Amino acid sequence: MTTPFEAGPQAEVAQGRAMLEAAETARGPHLVLASMASADRHTGIPHFESKARVEELLASTGRPATVVAPAYFYDNALGGAVIARGAPELALPAETPLQQVARRDLGALVAAVPADPGRWIGHRVEVAGDAPTPRRMAAAISAAGTPVEYAPVPLARVRAANADMGAMFTFLTETGYSVDIPALRADFPDIGWTTFADWAGKQTWSVRER
Repeated sequence: MTTPFEAGPQAEVAQGRAMLEAAETARGPHLVLASMASADRHTGIPHFESKARVEELLASTGRPATVVAPAYFYDNALGGAVIARGAPELALPAETPLQQVARRDLGALVAAVPADPGRWIGHRVEVAGDAPTPRRMAAAISAAGTPVEYAPVPLARVRAANADMGAMFTFLTETGYSVDIPALRADFPDIGWTTFADWAGKQTWSVRER
């Protein structure tokens, strides 16, 4: 696993290079790399492109490996368990689906991949468990006992505050992830795939003012 959210995308690429050098020294039988859904689609989003570069470095080594590439996390969409009125705070139209995944489901998939290396070595697995719209997300939170209504964050505001996040939400608005969720469920039938509504119903919510 690498991250661009501490020192930037170039630091993530450096992390990936160091990780791959360590893997080469260890000569492990199967490397599982955490990437991101759509990172291989030349989106131009800085933190997608750094993931893509790490994937390219991995491919150049020839090591036996699998890339696991999740979409948005449920937790990310909500900023944790504290939400604002008008939640969730997203720069997306109310009826635009957003493919997402529960972290528990992702963990189950990551555990399943090295358990069946013959099937998954050499593959890139994109991961999402549901694709709710922001309006549906707000309805699920409301059903869990915290009434909220969705009010999108202006995309221009996000772009002005953070070019990377602005580019990501532009992509999610105009194009979006393309995880084949039915095929994924067929490939991993033993994972009890969690819907956003199921996940939301198990959270303890509090509401803050904007």
